Amino acid sequence: MLTIAIPTYNRADKVKRLLSVIREEVFSSRLQDQVAVIVSNNASTDKTHSVLSEFLNCGLKLEYYRQPDNLGFDRNLRFLYMQATTKYVWFMADDDLPLKGAVAKIVSALEMYDPDVLLFSFIQPPGSTVRQFDYPEPIHLVTNPVTAIEHIRRYPKLSIHIIHKVSFSDSQWQTLDEHFGGGWYHMQLAFSVIESSGSLRLAVISEQLATCDEDYNKFNFKQNTFLEMYKVFNHPFVLKYLPKLVKKERNNSYLTMIQFLFAVKAGSLIVDDIQLYEQMIKNTENRLGVLLINPKALLQLLLMKTDLVKTYLKIRPIINESRRIINKI
Repeated sequence: MLTIAIPTYNRADKVKRLLSVIREEVFSSRLQDQVAVIVSNNASTDKTHSVLSEFLNCGLKLEYYRQPDNLGFDRNLRFLYMQATTKYVWFMADDDLPLKGAVAKIVSALEMYDPDVLLFSFIQPPGSTVRQFDYPEPIHLVTNPVTAIEHIRRYPKLSIHIIHKVSFSDSQWQTLDEHFGGGWYHMQLAFSVIESSGSLRLAVISEQLATCDEDYNKFNFKQNTFLEMYKVFNHPFVLKYLPKLVKKERNNSYLTMIQFLFAVKAGSLIVDDIQLYEQMIKNTENRLGVLLINPKALLQLLLMKTDLVKTYLKIRPIINESRRIINKI
């Protein structure tokens, strides 16, 4: 029925914790015959291999692959998808965790609705009660192509994607593989699966079924990860129903990149190599046409380019208090 597919790299302790939680979920719900696990170790240099080896005889239907070379994130997802032999593949980031009862609820929803793609709400930051999806019914079914695209677009988190396993044609694989390296391969897969469907069915569980790690704000990304995210919407299925979305998302990708770089400079996101992000800021182009209608992004980029982020953060409370007083007068 379901394969939980885990790409991992140099997170031995986190993947050990994740597998322990999955094992408890599968055993407590008696889903040993319906749930399998595949882990692809992307040439980790820490103790990931020895940790994963300990789970090979734990009672889970577990397949473990140790890649001799780092495939990159997207190719690792492709590898996992191709190795799965079940009807559905649930991609799970190695630093995320399913909540209690989540696996059983997902299996039940798949059996009941037989969707092409299933999505659910996710907890981030820890303790958040904000739902990415908020329908009154426990499971909401989408059959309209435009609405399906909008739902996949709404929250691109890897771990909320459960995708039907499809035998793609060579041309479909070629379309998928054109965007290796972007970091959003799971979204491309979702679009290809619903494109292949004879009767589109996207199921949405509004309940939060998984959570991020406590150190979710430790973040590393390439500049192009957000700057070129819009390219995922060049997928033929998206272009057929929402041909103008690519242009809109190109601007949104640019603004998202500025937002994340500002968070790094402000200290909200913790990174290993701050100099790498300083260089990203230096290389960020000034798209005035976009910035002039987004004053917040314009201010953020200006502050970063002039290295005044910390100064601004110190005086912002004073500015806000002054505005409050003026508004009361």
